[in-house]
Order: sequence, then C-alpha cells, then structure tokens
Amino acid sequence: MMARIDRRRVLAGMALAGAGLAAPLPLLAANAGRAKIAKVEAFAVPRAVFVKLTADDGTTGWGEAGHSGGKLVAEVIRRELAQIYEGTDVFDGDGLWARAYYEIDELGPGGLASQALAGVDCALWDLRGKLLGLPVWALLGGKERGRFPVYGSFSRDIGKGRYMTPDEAARRAVELLGEGFKAIKVRMAIREENADPADDPTLPTARAVRKAIGDAIPLYVDANNGYRAARAIEVGRALHQELGVSVFEEPCAMHHYASMAEVSRALDIAIAAGEHEYTPFAFRDLIDHGRPDLLNPDVSKLSGLTAARHVASLAWLRDVPISVHNARPTLLSAAHAHFVAWAPTASRPQEHPGAVRLKELWKYFRAPMLPKDGVFTVPDTPGLGLEPDEAAIRADAT
Repeated sequence: MMARIDRRRVLAGMALAGAGLAAPLPLLAANAGRAKIAKVEAFAVPRAVFVKLTADDGTTGWGEAGHSGGKLVAEVIRRELAQIYEGTDVFDGDGLWARAYYEIDELGPGGLASQALAGVDCALWDLRGKLLGLPVWALLGGKERGRFPVYGSFSRDIGKGRYMTPDEAARRAVELLGEGFKAIKVRMAIREENADPADDPTLPTARAVRKAIGDAIPLYVDANNGYRAARAIEVGRALHQELGVSVFEEPCAMHHYASMAEVSRALDIAIAAGEHEYTPFAFRDLIDHGRPDLLNPDVSKLSGLTAARHVASLAWLRDVPISVHNARPTLLSAAHAHFVAWAPTASRPQEHPGAVRLKELWKYFRAPMLPKDGVFTVPDTPGLGLEPDEAAIRADAT
C-alpha cells in the first residue's frame, strides 16, 4: 500500500518548482518511492489509442497515444514500453522518459516510438496527479492561465481522396462559429508530395471562408507542407494582403528548414510550425534554423508531456509563442489544456477540433470536456480531469 502523501510537503515543493522550467520538479522527487507502476495496457479503438497505467495500490492513470498506425502503436506499448515502465517508481521523471526513448528510438523516433511513448508518458502524469490529488498543471509547475481562447479547426480532406469545395469549406467554418469559436483555421491538405499543385485550392478556399465568416473573425491557413519557398511566399502574401489571414502554418515541408526560414523572412504574416517535430532536439533545430514565429507542438507526437516541458523551455528562452496542434478532442485535448495552463509562452489562441469532429470518441468517457464560447477552462480535478468508461473502451479495443 502506498504511504500517505503529505500535502503540505507537496505544496512546499510546488512553490520551489519555478527555479528551472525543464528541471525535475521537487514535487516529484519528494514523493519518490511511494508507488510503483504495476501494469501498462494499451487499447486501440477505432480512431484512437488509449493507454492505462495501474499503480501497485490500484490507482489508475490514462493517456492518449498518437493515433497513426493505431494497432502498431498499441503493440509497441505492449511489447516494448510495458517491460520498461512496469516495476518502476511512479515519480521517476526525465530519467525514465529518456530510458524509454533511447530503448525504442530505432523503431522510428518520428513515428511509432514517439507516438507510443506519448501515450504512456501522459498516462503517467495523470496517474501522478491522481495519487497526489492534484491537477497535472500543478505538477508541471503551476498555472499561468486558467482559461484560454481556442480556435476551431477543420480540414478540406474528407477522406478517400475527396476534398471539400470552397463553398463546403465556407459552410463548415460557419458551423464552427455556431459552436462559439471566435477564430477559424482551415487546413488545405496539399502535402509535400504534391508541392506547388497546379490546381491550387488555397486562395479559392480562403476567399470563400473569409466571405462566409466576415472580416472581423481571425482566419488561419494551414498549407500542410504544400509549397516550396517561392510559391509559399506568393500565396502567403496574397493571404495576408487580400484576406487578412494572420497565421500561415507549415507553408513548406517540415524537413526543409531553410525554405521555411526564407518564407518567414519574406512575409509579414506569422509563420507557424512544429506539428511534425517529434523530439525536443528537432524543436531546437526548427527554432534556430526554420525561424517560425509560432510553435505548434503536439503532445501525442512529441513523446508526451515530459518532452513537451523541454519544448516550452526552448520557447521561453527564445521568446517564441506556443499554440498547440490539438486535433483530437478527448485525452489529448485534456493533456494539452494542462500544458497550455503552465507553458509560459502559450499565450495565443490554441487549436481545438470542435464538438463534431471525432465526436464518436466521447462514448469512451463519462462526460465530455469541451470549450464554451471559444474558451477552454482548465480542469482543477486530480490528474488530467477526464474519467474514461473502461468497459466501453475494452469492448471496442483490439
């Protein structure tokens, strides 16, 4: 049985935690040896991968892994990560993350490895919070903001090689305004393998969306890696000057930092990137060489909250604002909420998929956690703040 936790000692540790953004938190170190991870489980359900960690006293924590490759991600957790995490101290921090990362990095640090590790790591933060009776933002180091604005986000891509017309995109944008969002992002889904498409959808789509939502609503455009530098500059200039678009995300392929820097230097519009950076080391290089104006980390790709803390440190040191890439509504959205509550430079509107996209995933939780009138309120309940319906998850899992 886990020893009783001294809340005064915990709060005293929190007061000292601000000394170093990425340093191991005194709060966690003070509770070392109080609980062990007894079991790691992964559940691949349709369109999501959830992870459950159980401590030796029966307390559980839940996280969401990256969803690309669903069943493969779940297998990496079961076959590789479970044997690393089971039997370890719940309050081990960066050292445990590093051990796991370097054990499995050859599986693909920009894919299976980082997505699988993300789910286990976020579940571990949820477990720690439940054991201590504290929200994850408190474990990260405190609450910079308890509420934050979110923008509604959607893609032209509707699956199976089909895409929205400009008019269909305009209608979807208006639907998101109806949900209460005060800013909109449309993802063009061009992709780097079709760079500089002859039949370019960006300007026709952005024009239709702008006309539908009016001039007062901030509009962001995500090219999804779709241009080389010269074309990105041409399109970005038109988006900014003609349509008042304020953020141009991933205009060039994520691995072409020199092209991104060229675009960033040439345009007045804010250039955003980071969704496809899978390690803190990659974020270091992105900031130094790609020169984005705005960082878009995604905890489910970035190996979890432990790694995201280091990215927040880099952003703070380089004075770069953060706006998370948050395209999943349930446990990932909760993890991002706690991260945004703490991260010093996460002062911009943050992404949210809205109440419609992936709404079927809410059947796996007792109650939803959604923004209201374009504002997300950070939960103060222990852990990440969501209660899974484990029976529903197990019933659909493979």
